[in-house]
Amino acid sequence: MATAAGALSADAPLSPLRDEIMLEPGPSLRGGAPSWTLCDPARNRFFRISWVEFEILCRWRLRRPQEIVRSVNADTALTIEPEDVERVSSFLDQAELLRRSTPDDTGRLVGRQLAGRKDWLSWLLHSYLFVRVPLLRPEPLLRALLAAVPWVYGRTFFLVSLLAGLTGLFLVTRQWDGFVSALPWFFSLEGMVVAALALFAAKALHEIGHGLTAVRYGCRVPTMGVAFLVMAPVLYTDTSAAWRLRERRHRLAIGGAGIAAELYLALYALLLWNFLPDGVLRSAVYLWATSTWILTVLINVSPFMRFDGYYLLSDIVEIPNLQERAFALTRHRIRRLLFAFDEEPPEHWPERTRLFLISWAVATWIYRFFLFLGIALLVYHMFFKALGLALFAIEIWFFILRPVMRELAEWGRRLRTTGLNRRSLTSLALLAALLAGLFVPWRTSLHLPAILAARERTQLYLPVAAQAKAVHAGVGDSVTAGQAIVSFESPDLAFKLAQAGRNVASLAAQIQAVATGAGDPARASVLAERLAAARSEVAALEQESERLVVRAPFAGVVAELAEPLGDGEWFKAGEAVAYIVDLTAVRIDAYVEEADLGRLAPGAGGTFIPTDLSQAGIDVRVAAIDETAVRALPDRELASLHGGHIAVRQDENRQAVPEVPVYRVAIEALTHPQVRHTIVGTAVVEAKPVRLYRLIVNFALRIFYREGALG
Repeated sequence: MATAAGALSADAPLSPLRDEIMLEPGPSLRGGAPSWTLCDPARNRFFRISWVEFEILCRWRLRRPQEIVRSVNADTALTIEPEDVERVSSFLDQAELLRRSTPDDTGRLVGRQLAGRKDWLSWLLHSYLFVRVPLLRPEPLLRALLAAVPWVYGRTFFLVSLLAGLTGLFLVTRQWDGFVSALPWFFSLEGMVVAALALFAAKALHEIGHGLTAVRYGCRVPTMGVAFLVMAPVLYTDTSAAWRLRERRHRLAIGGAGIAAELYLALYALLLWNFLPDGVLRSAVYLWATSTWILTVLINVSPFMRFDGYYLLSDIVEIPNLQERAFALTRHRIRRLLFAFDEEPPEHWPERTRLFLISWAVATWIYRFFLFLGIALLVYHMFFKALGLALFAIEIWFFILRPVMRELAEWGRRLRTTGLNRRSLTSLALLAALLAGLFVPWRTSLHLPAILAARERTQLYLPVAAQAKAVHAGVGDSVTAGQAIVSFESPDLAFKLAQAGRNVASLAAQIQAVATGAGDPARASVLAERLAAARSEVAALEQESERLVVRAPFAGVVAELAEPLGDGEWFKAGEAVAYIVDLTAVRIDAYVEEADLGRLAPGAGGTFIPTDLSQAGIDVRVAAIDETAVRALPDRELASLHGGHIAVRQDENRQAVPEVPVYRVAIEALTHPQVRHTIVGTAVVEAKPVRLYRLIVNFALRIFYREGALG
């Protein structure tokens, strides 16, 4: 039979265990079966084994597989085969738990190390995604701290902390507005520095909670340090020795200690915030009470990554190595469903447990897909574009595509071994159909965000503050160009106009007196100049008075009037008075993204469908397509900032700038609807068919060229 060391006969001696390897009783497994823990103190690694492995290891000193088999079968209720000893030997060899003393053994270890060494690209990828830097050996400090604060694990401390939190919450409700208004301050530079320091302190307490509880239950804590996740620093504590604990509640306590520490911090912070003066300390306390513990719960409690939540779930369901075992079971289930491979599952579980493991594995894959995709996008935006794009592609391949390709390769290997059956033929046919879908033309129409409005429409405003005097046209009335709609009056303007008129009359009388010899002839020229200026002032005031009559700039219909609009009602300067539309013609403007621009052509038919489905659709035709992308979106109703479907950002001039290039499409209505108000909707227009693979390739190339990675 074959082992990791090569061909091994039944009488070939087995390599001995390393001297420092320890075997300790472990927790009971599901169903009450006993377990044991193999401890490798040199590397701080722990392995959980079952009864069969335990009995074999207890007889490992016999050194001969056949002797071990005979001893186990004779002395216990177990019945094992040489293959079981071979399996244990292979496991010990792979875990490097065996003593190596011969040159051949040393050569194999060196070869294995060289084979496992990552190439520079893989090393770089793993290093910037996740790397640990041990900073200190904290066990003496943790033991001293535990001796100083043993009361933090008592019921009294729990009740006092709960009372402090409830008191703080009661006091906060009495000044709720001030509590809520403190958050925007953290968006300043000083606020971000305080937030970073507060977050660091909270996470340090989180890790101390893990380490302190581990020491309390007799575990060794070899290191504490900082890990870099996508170059973001996070603290960590090595509590892997918790595997040695037999009591599940002790392991759960260690796993949940970090979260508990931050919750305690939040309770006291909530109380302290009510008494501290404004300043840095009060700001940090505010964060501890509101944000840091929520962030911890959202991240650490998630069971889909190897954080606290994962290990807590593993202990709760009493399934060590939950991820590996669930993934293996789910892969077996998928292979059996798709290809009916006739092979035993990696483990036999009760029906409910099997359903849980498969559901958890599928949920984890979905969660990690979006997580890794988000990390790839984050990295893409963190670096300059060419490097960001390269790292994005590497991560998508390494974390998403490569595992899929490995599984597809495994399917191919097994199919070549077992041959085809009805199930596999059906699955392969479906897979071929999906692949063919990449090359079959589809999507023969485009759905474009669009807006329907009267071709001529305008909002009329009052230029100065004034009182309503008379309403000449109501909502729905037709008006001609220049027709008065509402007249206003301004007492201040009327007073100025009357005063200016009296000034003109006075100056004219004085000039008349000079002409008849009753006045001083030397003043004639001065009076003439003053009279001309006074008449100019009267003309300007009369022109200003004329602006108090709001008139229609074109023939149309009054769609809206300001309310209330009774006699004597005051209006502010610049206030909207009326909305006029021309019902004889409408315009429809739609917007198409650059990726779909080549599929659209003038003359294509379609339908405008209003967002309000109670309104009827309108038959339309593409009239023209702009040759250049819009710089700023003129129809703000379609912008994402206002609930529309076109993603935009605001520039320094507060204009809505599209995130991706979009082109305006002028669309002609084939009927003549009367539109009083702007209608937002979707223009569904005919388009050239497209193949899915071309969409994907064009999208990738468009980004590549846009970011300057080529040329």
